Amino acid sequence: MNKRSKTANNKDGVINLVATSEKTDRKELYWIKGRRKELDVYRVPTKLLYFNIENGRYADKMVQLKHDNPGISIDPRQPKWRDAIWKMLKGEYRGTERDREPFNNLRRDLESRQQLRPGVVLSDGGVLDGNRRLAALLDLQRRPNPGRYEYLDAVILEEDVGAEDRWRIEAGVQIGRDEKHPYSGINELLKIREGLHLFRGKPNPESEISKVLYGISEEEIREDVQKIQLIDQYLTFIGKPASYNEIGDVLERFEEAIANLNHARKVGYKPAQLEKLKVAQFALIRDEAMTNWEMRDIRRAMGGKSGKGKNERALNDLLKIADNAQKVRSALSATTAKSPFASAHTDKAEKFLGEMDAQKKADKPVQLAENAKSHLNTLLDGLEEGKVVRDAESFRKLQILPAVLREIAELTQKCLRKVSEVTRIAKPKRRV
Repeated sequence: MNKRSKTANNKDGVINLVATSEKTDRKELYWIKGRRKELDVYRVPTKLLYFNIENGRYADKMVQLKHDNPGISIDPRQPKWRDAIWKMLKGEYRGTERDREPFNNLRRDLESRQQLRPGVVLSDGGVLDGNRRLAALLDLQRRPNPGRYEYLDAVILEEDVGAEDRWRIEAGVQIGRDEKHPYSGINELLKIREGLHLFRGKPNPESEISKVLYGISEEEIREDVQKIQLIDQYLTFIGKPASYNEIGDVLERFEEAIANLNHARKVGYKPAQLEKLKVAQFALIRDEAMTNWEMRDIRRAMGGKSGKGKNERALNDLLKIADNAQKVRSALSATTAKSPFASAHTDKAEKFLGEMDAQKKADKPVQLAENAKSHLNTLLDGLEEGKVVRDAESFRKLQILPAVLREIAELTQKCLRKVSEVTRIAKPKRRV
């Protein structure tokens, strides 16, 4: 290894990261300024680095930090914010618990094998790739033999490396499908959107992004653009614009929502119907009334060329959720975990899914009748045992029950008449 230069600062008094770091005999290849370039790997003192999570793998964490500290300027170089980001990367900050296991795995790996893959840092010490490694090294410095962990192996980008090249390096290193360290779904979308903004002057921005994100096609990029646009509309609708940290657990539901909206356009939905479908899906997502798998039944209920699975009655009843979009918007903007309408949305969803499931058994009339009988027996048991009234909400629902039961009785009579007709007509003739 080469010795560090004695010149630590440049003429402006700013730390010269190259001069204060130790060059190794390793090199890494990157595409910079339109050509392939070999960059030296240095041992960079961790005390000169700062977490850089504004974009990239941890963008949603900076969103959360800003949301938790509204109107306050967050400088990751300051000890207060450095510590907050450090806790986020370790999974010790509220809402980041899922990061704890991967952080601990990385820390154990660095402790046993040291650093195998170099990071990427900016000339001012901001970490472009390697934020979690920096967090693990800082944690290990609190153990015996801290000197072993006081350096991050990384290439140092020159100051004149532009935004497009930084995006290519960060996205290519961290998002590509052949990489071992996955980007979270929402941060991948945010990185793609950043790329679209950077390459907006080029003939085909999606192609530029696809070249960098190994294994991700242009078509997938276009689908992701639709997804982030719908997420932006959703967050604005629920009164939390740009709060991408809210999306983590429900991202797959947006994939189904996009597929449902696209299918609705194919089968001829008008703009007003599309808007109603969108608002209804926002409510189902916000209150987690359906899983992403269950949302596929919405598409099936619309039908298609074959008409198989079409169930307009069930779908129209579900979409009544969005009859008053302004009222729904107000409810979904509540600061509680679920909206005040969550119970009603769940009831609508369960009814819809029940009708769709029943439709699958349309050619099994006895099974349908047995299911109805089983449900009514369960209802009777609950009424007799007094289990159906637990609170004001269940009492309110119980008041609706007599009308529903009368409808069931009428349907039962219609079914009896119809089955008598069918069995009379279809009765096999006796042989003479």
